[in-house]
Amino acid sequence: MCHLPFIDRWGKVKKLLIIRSVSFQQLDNNLKAIKDKFPEHEIHLLTHEHGRKLAEKYKGIKQIWIYPYKEGFGYSRKCQELENEHFDVVIVPCTNLSGTGFINVFLFSLSIHVKERYKCNLISEIKAFSKVQVMFWWIRSQIFKIISLFLSGIIGIMGFGVFFLCKGLGQLKTRK
Repeated sequence: MCHLPFIDRWGKVKKLLIIRSVSFQQLDNNLKAIKDKFPEHEIHLLTHEHGRKLAEKYKGIKQIWIYPYKEGFGYSRKCQELENEHFDVVIVPCTNLSGTGFINVFLFSLSIHVKERYKCNLISEIKAFSKVQVMFWWIRSQIFKIISLFLSGIIGIMGFGVFFLCKGLGQLKTRK
């Protein structure tokens, strides 16, 4: 039996979407690992308008999708062109080992109809992630934001207190 690439056992094309959230230099490095892990998938790429020309250099990309917003990827900024598309795999490349700092892209991936989600890190390790993990990462990032705001406020209040205490004691000289 001859096995055709890009076709699953039900005769459906296997589609993979890369959400380009990193430089093209990193994507060059990640692409080999992605193709090795998913050799039977037709590869699609989602990029911003400013990345279109560079994206066109890739011979193995079936289709380039353009993200219609100038801002970064976000769950509330959905790509209307992808609304009726279904992918087997979505990959989010990350510029570090853990994926920290890419929560907006992970959240955006939830707006795409897909069976499996993966992140591909700086050294081309490809690891699956779930919707539940994305929601956990988002909650964790919100908690860290609240803690940092709270601590910044405390430090600011303490700083003003020290300033006024020193001024009141005459130990702080200001220029007139």
